[in-house]
Amino acid sequence: MRESLFKLLELQEIDKEIDILRQSQRDFPSEIEQLQNELKTARDHLDAKQNESEELEKNRRTLERDLDTVNQDLAKHQERLNEITTNREYDALQHEIEALTIRKGELESLILETIESFESITSKLEDDNTYYKEIEKERGELIKELTDKLNSVEKNVKKWEKKHAAIEPNVERRPLSLYNRIRRVVKGGVAVVSVQKNSCGGCFRQLAPQRLVEARRGDTLMRCENCGRIMVWAATEEAAA
Repeated sequence: MRESLFKLLELQEIDKEIDILRQSQRDFPSEIEQLQNELKTARDHLDAKQNESEELEKNRRTLERDLDTVNQDLAKHQERLNEITTNREYDALQHEIEALTIRKGELESLILETIESFESITSKLEDDNTYYKEIEKERGELIKELTDKLNSVEKNVKKWEKKHAAIEPNVERRPLSLYNRIRRVVKGGVAVVSVQKNSCGGCFRQLAPQRLVEARRGDTLMRCENCGRIMVWAATEEAAA
């Protein structure tokens, strides 16, 4: 029995490694997805600013064309003033000139505002682009690292399972069956623990002197009365005693 109990401790350490690897198989994909989403958010923000910059430039060109048209119309109207023969025609043309002059001022103001907005966005775009390149590199490296780890998990699991399979035949049937049963129900899958400082290594409940004697003998399958885990008197506790 004593040898089986020591082997159970070995199995427990192996199963801990397998559990960690299996958990990483569940965690890594969501971590990778989160990093990819962060990259996409940053990229979308950069693209939105770029589109806004392009739209402002497009609007500026449209406004400048409209201003050219207004200036041409003003020039034509100014020339026609010298050709007008009646006060009625003169007043009507003068009214059109005033309207065009107002429109010219509005267009010039809009063009100036557009240029200022464009310059402001262009300046921020440089910072945004620098920031994106930084996180693209950083997140890209993390994504690659996690992807590589994820790809290697199954290989590592098989390695530990092979070790598990080599030890399992050396454990008596009863303690092995109990170990597997406890693993399915206890938190963290820790079914067997060593006695530490005269206490259960799982819940740290102090053991009575008689229980310590039984644990030290190692000839029976002993469980903690509090947490139900299998307890083993390990070599480290032997040395401490």
